[in-house]
Amino acid sequence: MNELHARSIVIDGLIISKWDRSVFEDMKKGGLTAANCTVSVWDDFKGTVHNIAQMKAMIRDNADLLSLVRTTADIEQAKRDGKTGIILGFQNAHAFEDHLGHIEAFADMGVRVVQL
Repeated sequence: MNELHARSIVIDGLIISKWDRSVFEDMKKGGLTAANCTVSVWDDFKGTVHNIAQMKAMIRDNADLLSLVRTTADIEQAKRDGKTGIILGFQNAHAFEDHLGHIEAFADMGVRVVQL
């Protein structure tokens, strides 16, 4: 690893994938410090909660490669740990189902990016 890469924080602003370990291994090989990973596109509230639960299980099952990001400090910690920080994100706001309270609920679950 060269000096610049060792100091750089590299964030992929949008990844949508069929998540599995090989994708996470590729993230590490690619030098990603963090990635905004899509957990909802046109899913409703219940479906999105299910997707978040699945992603969190994958993060736990691949803890040697991944960590959940809630803050910028979490991104910095992922870099120090040699992991890729996973930022939970939505492709649109459909999962809110016109209920403003769902915004807070999803934030509590770890969602940090929502495209409008």
